Amino acid sequence: MKKILLLLIICFGTIHAQNDSVNRLDEIVLRANFSPVVNSGYEVKVISDSILKNSYSSLGELLQKQANFYFKQNGYGMVSSISLRGTSASQTGVYWNGIGINSALNGQTDFNTIQANGFDELEVRKGGGSVLLGNGSIGGAVNLKDQVSFYRKKRIQVLGGAGSFGTYFGQVTGLFSTERFYTKVSGGLQYSENDYPYPGTELKNENGAFQNYNLNATFGYKLNEMHSVRLHTVVFENDRDLSRTMTVESNSRLKNTDRRLLFDWMYVGERFTSSFKAAYLHEDFTYFFDKNMPENISVGSSDRIIGKYDLSYFFTNNLFLKGGAEFENATGDGSNIDDATQNDFTAYVLMHHEPWERFQYNISLRAGASSAYSIPLIYSADAKYELIDKFSLRAAFSTNYRLPTFNDLYWEPGGNPDLKPEFSSSAEAGINYVNKGFRFSAAYYIINSEDLIQWRPVTQDFWRPQNVSKASSNGFETAVSYNRAFREHNLALRLSYDYTLAKDKELDKQLIYVPEHKAACLLDYSWKKWRFNYHLQYVGEVFITTSNSQSLDDYLLSDISFNRLLLKDMFAVQFKINNVFDTNYQSVAYRPMPGRNYVIQINFKL
Repeated sequence: MKKILLLLIICFGTIHAQNDSVNRLDEIVLRANFSPVVNSGYEVKVISDSILKNSYSSLGELLQKQANFYFKQNGYGMVSSISLRGTSASQTGVYWNGIGINSALNGQTDFNTIQANGFDELEVRKGGGSVLLGNGSIGGAVNLKDQVSFYRKKRIQVLGGAGSFGTYFGQVTGLFSTERFYTKVSGGLQYSENDYPYPGTELKNENGAFQNYNLNATFGYKLNEMHSVRLHTVVFENDRDLSRTMTVESNSRLKNTDRRLLFDWMYVGERFTSSFKAAYLHEDFTYFFDKNMPENISVGSSDRIIGKYDLSYFFTNNLFLKGGAEFENATGDGSNIDDATQNDFTAYVLMHHEPWERFQYNISLRAGASSAYSIPLIYSADAKYELIDKFSLRAAFSTNYRLPTFNDLYWEPGGNPDLKPEFSSSAEAGINYVNKGFRFSAAYYIINSEDLIQWRPVTQDFWRPQNVSKASSNGFETAVSYNRAFREHNLALRLSYDYTLAKDKELDKQLIYVPEHKAACLLDYSWKKWRFNYHLQYVGEVFITTSNSQSLDDYLLSDISFNRLLLKDMFAVQFKINNVFDTNYQSVAYRPMPGRNYVIQINFKL
């Protein structure tokens, strides 16, 4: 590793000290591994505080609208999993202030168990990111961020509302900060009978009630101009009955709890930045086969202790090294897992270089060791070239991995401790054009994966995970946006289209629950104290069998909201119509989603 680093430095020129390197230190430390600077060949999208706080929504609902992501849901409010660029839910990384929070048990994140309003910012990155971000970031990654700033500010926000099917929600957020101290606390709840009718039938969503509770708190203290410390905590509890299907009744129930605690010590110097994070993550679930028989349950839990250190050193403003190391101790226990423990250690290094004004690139490596499996050496390279003013080209190549989960390794009966990590290689090329309020981007990507983990039958009653499958995904993504303000009018329009061809190489068939075509339109118009928002999303046909013999129909969804500011803009009333045209659709077979429904919301800011 030392020889590789020395060679990189020699190959790319002599180091000359420059004073302007300090201008980029804040960007590196605040954005960390989601910074556009260290992702030159990728597109990183930031969803701001103003969008997050505008309406009460789960993380899945927000990303579906703001990033045109595809989610499959077992009914409204039920388990929601993502498919990004044709990859599986466990191949999309979800992070909280830079710490991976995908479940240690199944490797996935249920996007209906994260309340978006509790955070200040979302960072979205598409493309292979395992070198910088770690395990599982094959299709892309999302980072939930608490933004800490040290200046005098006080704010109280109260958000509440009600909707169709006996739905009620509320969120209270308080913020107080000075030049040295920062604190923000946010708590909310949501309850829904969720008994919507199944369109075209006499059935309704029986046994679909749910309730969520969330508490987020962030504290910060500025020790001096260079050092600051932060403490973040999240508690989320979800209790839901599990909806019936169109063919089978249900009386089951699922309770989830997530508790997270993170300490972060940050240093920003003249040429050097560092961040030390220590985190504790707990998750547990209780599954009731019959909610009226509480003794008939299945339980599971995991605890993770993570230590992570990142640093950056600027030789000049145009050349710096960034690296880090992460240690994780994870334990799991439950009805089908017996006191499993594993330790993982990984480290990475990245070199960023801008040899001339219009060109920049990154080269990076990650390696690691584990008590449970062999972690492969992976690497990546990405670059960006500004062809002319406002028009740039970008390209990237990376190798990535996804590690086996506790369920894969230790589930009894069936767990396979001899599993290897899933491995993939990905490449993409894109263009970007930005001119005042107009923005255009397009990208083409290829992902090839091998040693994919699948649970396959050994006998009629016994299944076991194996590294058997290979898959490929290639596609095209494009987006156009336009923003204009004139007099008292503000207009924002965004159009996007994604084409995804994801195939099982063994069968030469499209992967299940991956739409080939997906498009969206988002229109936002405001005039004086009025605001109108229209969201249109098209999701193409998805196959529900590996032979592609059965599929779910494509669908077109429309959502409209009207917003009015009152009392010197401190008070806002919003009325929203979801599924305006009462479309009958399913994102998972035999599990209809709601027809037309309504939400009224009140948002008070002081």
